Amino acid sequence: MPDEQVEPEVMSGNDIKSLESSLQALWEKARQVSEILVQLREKNVMLQGRVEELEESEQRLKQELQGREKELERVRQEALRLQSNGSNVLTKEEKEALKSRIRELITKINSHL
Repeated sequence: MPDEQVEPEVMSGNDIKSLESSLQALWEKARQVSEILVQLREKNVMLQGRVEELEESEQRLKQELQGREKELERVRQEALRLQSNGSNVLTKEEKEALKSRIRELITKINSHL
């Protein structure tokens, strides 16, 4: 390869100002993108924290629901046992109170679902 001489181009004052203006606009856009990225990262961290809070809340509600379902099943079993014995251990008022309690538990379970 022969050595080639590259002649530098001479830029006029208007070309230099145009180039400076273009570089300044590019720099401003890069700065704006950087600011937006910082904001999005902060928002992402905040949203990830919120997701964790909601997942923890969901787990607590599931556990509470399981506990209430167990309590409901226990009450049902007790009612069935008493009915199968044929004994009227419960008074009419107690039976109504038991029915009311079972309805409340069912309503609470349904509201959590």
